[in-house]
Amino acid sequence: MTEVKTYYYTEGNTVRQVGEALPDRYTRERERREEQEKRRRRQRRKHQAIMRRKRLYAIYISSVAVAVCALFVGYVNLTNSITTHMNNISQLEQNISDLKASNSATESRIASATNLGEIKATAMNQLGMVYANADQIVYYNMESSDYMSQYHNIP
Repeated sequence: MTEVKTYYYTEGNTVRQVGEALPDRYTRERERREEQEKRRRRQRRKHQAIMRRKRLYAIYISSVAVAVCALFVGYVNLTNSITTHMNNISQLEQNISDLKASNSATESRIASATNLGEIKATAMNQLGMVYANADQIVYYNMESSDYMSQYHNIP
């Protein structure tokens, strides 16, 4: 957009009075060039400021994106870790239940294989064992806990 300067002058009835001195052609050209140069400098400064803001915004957005990606990777790793631990726990619980079943089967097999009546009859008839009399039983008093140390043979 070009700017047009209008120069007004006032004429009286006796003397011609110029409101403003008319600049010569070179002065007008110089003023126009200086004005264009000022406009260019302003535009360049604005452009540089915009570019700085854009650069800072890009750095900010990229840092936020990196942080979000890091959070997602951490979340996936944590979820994977929890799943692995849950699988290990279920495997250990399965092992425990298998061992309990095996233990109860072994106990029932031992209980069915042994007959306490037979053991008592064999001990009394073949080995000659008898029940203890009242004078053969010796009782010991314990003063503290349920633990006793034996230092000598019991009479």
